[in-house]
Amino acid sequence: MGRQRQWLGVGVMALGGWMLSGCVSLPEYAEPRQSLAANLSVPERVARPQMQDVPAVQLKKPAGFGESTTTAPPTGSGAVQTSFASRGSLRVKVRAWVNGRPIFEDEVMQALAGPDLRRVQSLPEPQASEEMAKLMNSVIDNLIDQELMFQDAVKKLEKANPRALDKMKDEVEKDLDRSVQRMRAANVPEDDIRRLEPTARRMMERNTISAIYARSRIMPTVQSLITLTQIREHYEAHLEDYRSEDKVAWQDIFIPTGANLPTLEDARRFAEELVNRCRTQDDFNRLMVYDDRKVQNCEGIGSRRGEIKPAEVEDALFKLRDGEIGPVILISTGVHLIRVTKREYKGQRLLDDAVQKEIRRKLEGELMDREYRRIARDLRQRAVWWIERDGQ
Repeated sequence: MGRQRQWLGVGVMALGGWMLSGCVSLPEYAEPRQSLAANLSVPERVARPQMQDVPAVQLKKPAGFGESTTTAPPTGSGAVQTSFASRGSLRVKVRAWVNGRPIFEDEVMQALAGPDLRRVQSLPEPQASEEMAKLMNSVIDNLIDQELMFQDAVKKLEKANPRALDKMKDEVEKDLDRSVQRMRAANVPEDDIRRLEPTARRMMERNTISAIYARSRIMPTVQSLITLTQIREHYEAHLEDYRSEDKVAWQDIFIPTGANLPTLEDARRFAEELVNRCRTQDDFNRLMVYDDRKVQNCEGIGSRRGEIKPAEVEDALFKLRDGEIGPVILISTGVHLIRVTKREYKGQRLLDDAVQKEIRRKLEGELMDREYRRIARDLRQRAVWWIERDGQ
């Protein structure tokens, strides 16, 4: 699974589905008692064990961890990426440690959910287990990077701008309140909500603050690096990526025959009177009240030749330009009123403002991802972190 950077736009994890899907049980010591943005006391420079370095560092674990043991990263290899090819029954609730702070199993499973997981689950064995191992390791790796960003952001904001930090936490609380209200509306028991709330707050807080922090560090650098010359060079080197197809986005209002319009001719005359009074897009949109199919914004079906439904409107549709309303089209059960919202023609797209913005967004995304990885590598070098192994 590739790194999908959620910090390109500030967003909070959609935890509602996860929280409604089942109960989360945390060890007593693991339940956060307050905001994770409080009392971070990470040393200014913490050395990660490296080759030929001092003996491996072992963090002190909270009391009550039970019989499981944790081994610090071997001296010769830094932090060790674990394999989950044969996961079996998970025996630990903590998947990783970052400067003494845990990343819980439940957080990993929440981040794991999605199309990548469904793709892996559809594979046959042993390929499914192998791909699951890669996916789990990638998710844990991303959560470690996110936790490092979060800790660094909190440490700096507490010194430089505590009010901004408080504002971010307030936004997290509002998002959490909305999630709790959705759970109550779905009749989730109050005991389950109280048990889920600390982990939900932790995940939302980390995601929001780390996203804002990463973007604030990266965007000024990225925006200054991308010039019009680079955009033009990218365009000329990737002309195939900027060819347009012959396609159309359109609206379709269907007026059926019925008691008030018993014949097709009656429906046609009525529809033509309506169309003749249309002067603007809003005028056309007001005609949607005559269509009872409940299609959002009366969006037409299909965009390319051969995909348009009903097929009777296709020829007329592709003769229209942006914003134009077509002739009334008769079919056996009524009439269609059509309007083109966007028309694209097959051929090479010009390097106009729209294409320049598209290329800029693409280049910014690539640069932001590289810069994010660079910052994460730097933070890892100054942190103490490792991944728990199954069975320890």
